[in-house]
Amino acid sequence: MSSSYFFCAFGTFGNPNGFRQSLLGGNAELSKQIKTFDLKTDAIKLFPKTKLYGIRKESAAGQNIISYSLYTFAKEQHSERGGTFIGSSLIFLNTSANENLIISVLNEFHQNLEEKNVQDDTFTVNHSKDFLASKPKDFDKIRLNEKPLEDLNFSGGTGNYLVVYCKTEPAQLQELFKRTTGLLNGYDMVYFTDAKEIAEFVNQKGIFKIVEIQGLNHEIKRMEDEQKSLLEKTIHSYENEKGKLNEEKKLLIGELENKIHQNEKKHSENAFKIEESKEKVKAVTKTFEEYELTLDETIRRLKSGEKMDPVKQSHHENKKRFTEKINQNKGIESLSSLSSSPSVFRQRSPSLVVGSSSDEEFSGFSQRSRKSKEASPVFIIMSLILGLCVIGMLVFYFMFSKEGKSLISSSAEENNAGAPVEDFNKLKVMEPQAEEFTEMTPLTSDSE
Repeated sequence: MSSSYFFCAFGTFGNPNGFRQSLLGGNAELSKQIKTFDLKTDAIKLFPKTKLYGIRKESAAGQNIISYSLYTFAKEQHSERGGTFIGSSLIFLNTSANENLIISVLNEFHQNLEEKNVQDDTFTVNHSKDFLASKPKDFDKIRLNEKPLEDLNFSGGTGNYLVVYCKTEPAQLQELFKRTTGLLNGYDMVYFTDAKEIAEFVNQKGIFKIVEIQGLNHEIKRMEDEQKSLLEKTIHSYENEKGKLNEEKKLLIGELENKIHQNEKKHSENAFKIEESKEKVKAVTKTFEEYELTLDETIRRLKSGEKMDPVKQSHHENKKRFTEKINQNKGIESLSSLSSSPSVFRQRSPSLVVGSSSDEEFSGFSQRSRKSKEASPVFIIMSLILGLCVIGMLVFYFMFSKEGKSLISSSAEENNAGAPVEDFNKLKVMEPQAEEFTEMTPLTSDSE
């Protein structure tokens, strides 16, 4: 048998086996999961010399399955119970074939199954596993005529069944199979019969819906309209999604372009600031060089014997101009961040303060550093903390070492003449008191 299509043979055999079916192909997992081809006998019933065709869809073992079935009447052994049957199904996995070839192969297989396993309308075997059957001569032609499945919904069953009372000659049945496959989106199975007895039984029970050709045309039209409406709704939902997508696209692109514009603006501003800062660096460099020349000139004048006060006055004016120029050019503004918010961190530049005209202007770095330390409150606080730490360590040592206790005793005797020694014995280390724990009542399990 082919891996994509094969037969299933089934029947009702009476006690003790009842309904049984056997797959002539497929695999063990599929055999477990595929639905049975049994009939709901309180809704539809086979009679002698009658036929019932059916088309069904389902999903099992990860496969999308469409089946074409044929039922005929067959009695159980040693029983006159009515409605029993023998049946054949041609099963396709994820594919299908031309309807005329399906009907031809199905009819041939079922006729052969009846001839070898039914005599006088009665089963000659007790179980489907004992069936004798032959492969139809055109069975292998199906492979050459396979076609994709129609757009069917295999996600779940509907619980609905339709029976069509119509002619079932191969030519008419071929057309019916083509036209009704789409009905499987609304029905789990569609049956076809030309037997008046079957039609009357179904109509009388009222469990399955039954129609004739005119009613079938109405069902097909209704299903086509539903599919068309569903298609239109689906298209409309996608069009709405497309419209929302375009709106979101405009908003997002607008935001991105705005950020790009802001970043370009900041980039331009930063480029200007960088060039401005470079000019300031040049100005600062030049200012230092010029001030260095004035210092050389001041030193030369003093060495040449000029009076000190005029020279110092001149130097003071030079230094004042130097400081003013440096303060004008030392500030370099932080660059704007390209992120959405500007940076809040700014680097502080040390300010140059114009010094006094006293001789302290020429004192060295070490002297200024020493005075700064002496006057720094942080330095004083750190010294106090360090001193307290040393005192604490000494107290700890004398309190908790034997040598420290003896030293305390001797010191106390020297400083407190006449004090009784036993007074020190009253000092003792307090033992930690044990915490009181309340005994908890143990929890009991449900089993107890």
